Amino acid sequence: MSENITMILKKLKSKEATKRVKAAKVLGELCDRKATPELMMALKENPDVETRVATAQALGKIGDREATELLIETFRHDPDKKVKVAMLTALGELGDDIAYNTLIDAMLNEKIILIREAATVAIGKLNNKAAADDLQNIVITEKNVKIIVAAIKSLYLLGERKAAPLFTELLTSSENALIRSEVAAGLGRIGGRAAIQPLVAVLKKEDNDSVRESIVISLGRIANTTSVDPLVNSLKNDKSLIVRKGAAWALRRIRDSRISSALMSQLDKENFEAVKQEIIASLGKHKEKRAVNAIIDTLKKSKDEQVRRAAVIALGDINDKKAVEPLLWQLGTDKSPEVRKYSAWSLSKLKSVNSKEHLQELLSKEKNSDVKDMIQTAIATIEAAIKQSEEEAQKAETRAHREDYYYF
Repeated sequence: MSENITMILKKLKSKEATKRVKAAKVLGELCDRKATPELMMALKENPDVETRVATAQALGKIGDREATELLIETFRHDPDKKVKVAMLTALGELGDDIAYNTLIDAMLNEKIILIREAATVAIGKLNNKAAADDLQNIVITEKNVKIIVAAIKSLYLLGERKAAPLFTELLTSSENALIRSEVAAGLGRIGGRAAIQPLVAVLKKEDNDSVRESIVISLGRIANTTSVDPLVNSLKNDKSLIVRKGAAWALRRIRDSRISSALMSQLDKENFEAVKQEIIASLGKHKEKRAVNAIIDTLKKSKDEQVRRAAVIALGDINDKKAVEPLLWQLGTDKSPEVRKYSAWSLSKLKSVNSKEHLQELLSKEKNSDVKDMIQTAIATIEAAIKQSEEEAQKAETRAHREDYYYF
């Protein structure tokens, strides 16, 4: 066990709740199973709600099923609803089927909405389809929207394809936008091609932005060419930023000759940086060489860090040598370490021999360690490419000599 974790574990035993909570959160982020026994002990020994919630959350993140029985016992006997919710959530993260009966009982019989909701979400993470009938029944009969949405989510997390007709029906019949949005998301996971027509039909008339966003994302997940026209229409004409952004993402996942032209056309017209970012990323994934000049132009003009980051990555994905000079310029001048780092990453993909000297010069000036590491990677990649090229030339020369020898 590292000295760092040892020190954190000591803080977990502090008499101050705030220190215990902070230590538990750090241990959860570290995800080291060696911390499980100490976290379990802290859960047993400390009566305060904050520590118990924090230790449960940490155990859930670590994912060690050694904690399952203790979490179940704590859920059953702790009187505090926040603690109960934390235990159920952690049990869902652990995904241990031993917790199935406890979660089902809480989902069906608990009176407190927060607890029922947590159990309903958690049951979907157990990957036990025995819960499917109960979940569908909740969707049909439950009055509380939060519980219904949780049950819908668990059904598609379980991959329960039998729920697709119910989702399709709710997409048009439910008056609640949260439910329509969740079933739209679910159809992207379990509906398959049969879900495309109902999703497109609702997309045309749906007035809620979040529902339309869920629909275009789902069409992207299904990734069928029949969705290209409605997605392009959403990208060009939808007034909602989040819908256009979702449509740009969805078009990334479909292979069709119409898509790149539509993306490039919208890049020129788009005013919102978040949408530009997705358009550029999609052009990169489509490896559209015709877009290189437009992406370089956007890179030079944009004041948005995320757009510039997307642009330099896309130039690496497209792998066109005309991007070498703009990438070197960005690496040397951009104020964002993230943009500089990914400029170097793209240069490592382009493997331009002529950029090696410039990269070495930029390496000597760079102060950010992550960027320096990426520049060194780019230089090493170029050197390897040079070596490979020399070896291939040597082999070709050797073959030529042999052929001359055998000829004479």
